[in-house]
Amino acid sequence: MNQRRLPLLIIRSITGLALVLPAAWLAWTQTPVPLLLLIAVAASLVSIRAGQQGEARYGRRVPVTEMFALGRRENDRQMLFGGLAGYLMLACLGLALWSAL
Repeated sequence: MNQRRLPLLIIRSITGLALVLPAAWLAWTQTPVPLLLLIAVAASLVSIRAGQQGEARYGRRVPVTEMFALGRRENDRQMLFGGLAGYLMLACLGLALWSAL
């Protein structure tokens, strides 16, 4: 591993654990809503990034509903992953709403 990338990897890992561990603890002890919301926000960021890359590749903004189909048709793994992340975001937000009620 490159020596310059190691500190960045360590910082990202610590930040990720600082975000995930409290939400996981709350999900374990009380309610899964914070963990589901955290997963939904992370999935939405992945989906937005895939949409931006699709704009550079295809010359237009690619909506989440089209990413999955475009990824399968063009054999584009990033679009496929972005579409799955968009649907994961929808599912996590729905589950968070259902469990909050």
